Amino acid sequence: MKRALCVYVMGVLIGTAAHAQTPPNPFASDEYLLMGDSTRGAGEPMIAVDPTNMKNIVAVAMGNLQRLGGEAATGNMTDAYHAVAGSTITWLAVTHDGGSSWKIGELPIRTGKFTRCPDSFVSVTADGTFLAGCEPRETTGDFYGTSALVISTDKGETWSKPVDLISSYGAKKFAPGLKPRIGGNAPWDRPFLYIDDSTGVIYAQAGGGETDIDTEPGRFRTQGYITASTDQGKSFGTIYAWDSKEYPQIGRGRMTAGTGIAAVAYIARTAPASEDATCPCVVFGVSRDRGKTFSYHVLKNLPAPPAGRGGPPPAQAGRGGAPGAGGRGRGPGGGGRGSGGVAGLAADPAKPGRFALMTGTSAELRVSVSDDFGQTWSPFVTAGHTDNAVSLTKPSLEYSPKGVLALMWRAIYADGTYDIWSSVSRDGGGSFSAPVRVSHAVSPGSVPARNAGMFGDDLQHLAVDDQNVHMVWADSRAGFQGVWYGRVPLTAY
Repeated sequence: MKRALCVYVMGVLIGTAAHAQTPPNPFASDEYLLMGDSTRGAGEPMIAVDPTNMKNIVAVAMGNLQRLGGEAATGNMTDAYHAVAGSTITWLAVTHDGGSSWKIGELPIRTGKFTRCPDSFVSVTADGTFLAGCEPRETTGDFYGTSALVISTDKGETWSKPVDLISSYGAKKFAPGLKPRIGGNAPWDRPFLYIDDSTGVIYAQAGGGETDIDTEPGRFRTQGYITASTDQGKSFGTIYAWDSKEYPQIGRGRMTAGTGIAAVAYIARTAPASEDATCPCVVFGVSRDRGKTFSYHVLKNLPAPPAGRGGPPPAQAGRGGAPGAGGRGRGPGGGGRGSGGVAGLAADPAKPGRFALMTGTSAELRVSVSDDFGQTWSPFVTAGHTDNAVSLTKPSLEYSPKGVLALMWRAIYADGTYDIWSSVSRDGGGSFSAPVRVSHAVSPGSVPARNAGMFGDDLQHLAVDDQNVHMVWADSRAGFQGVWYGRVPLTAY
């Protein structure tokens, strides 16, 4: 196994920006470059905190070579990465002292014929077990790849053999009646984990699946997939679909889990006449049997995009992937595309039946809360905004173990530069603090020849514990696209 050098990162990088006019909180966040360098960048990060010891933090990111074949990578070189062994790895960063120092390396998941591994993810269980993974892929032959995780019971020192989640070996594990599209990007795309601490169930999802069920001949539609582990991630069971024949999915969606429930929100092409709804429409589904069956209803407070628009509001705009949000430090971050009016979904581990639903515009992010398993929802409240920004993108929304709801987002300005902001809600999502600026200076929107062709910046992520909000994002202030880490104490909001 090839290992990257161990690097210890400390300190605070401070700068200024003229763009941000929202009155900033006087607290200065702790933030610095964490992963990536001028040879191999980093992006699309995720982060998780060990609930048994908050000083143990683990983060991952997709690490792409900045140059391929001696040439700088460009925005249309995705296929070239697929064909080059070692072109993409999963960066791994672990700290045992709360972020004062980090051990940086490569997640040991590329084995055998798998020679690259994009779309990284990470989670931590209630007992402190680390789970991390990606999409191991070949760069030769007809086989395309799979989604898999590795397990560490010693806080990131050693890792298990890869465990398959949802693979393209075939459809053997899919529930009867499903016809997933096999090959290419489907049905895998970016995998995510959601952990229900109340039951110990670990859910894996593939939001980018496709099927030709209920479509015109030769055409495919989106279909999300879910599978569950009841043995601490050592194996995963039957793979089910998010949707049903009565509520067929046509757009990317969001998922979350907690207090014995798995929940999804997505755009449905049609709904039963009893719903009295105009579709396409946003549907909320709840499963109490690990994804085998769902009960659905149309969300009347959240209209879907107009027919033919084919995309989300600006707050969700991204170049690929379909991440959601939720799950105490172990669900995916926000951003991505194709989920209609839903920019985030999170389950409150401290209050059974409570879910937070996020939507947004170019000017603000808004949150509505349900306390009855999604049957009724509160009026939307402003959760995040940044003055003078032309758009807010890549939001990430998550509850702490005690029910504090934290939000981060990227504010993009007219010249293409951006910075990172955050807010929290101490009443479960009913109201939010004033925005706190996390990054000390704006990042360039693009650094020619040092951003891996912008292949690897679809999401950013946060984790919130009893004391801090921890955030990771892609940033080019160092002269190349790398992943930066920021920490804001809850007392600073």
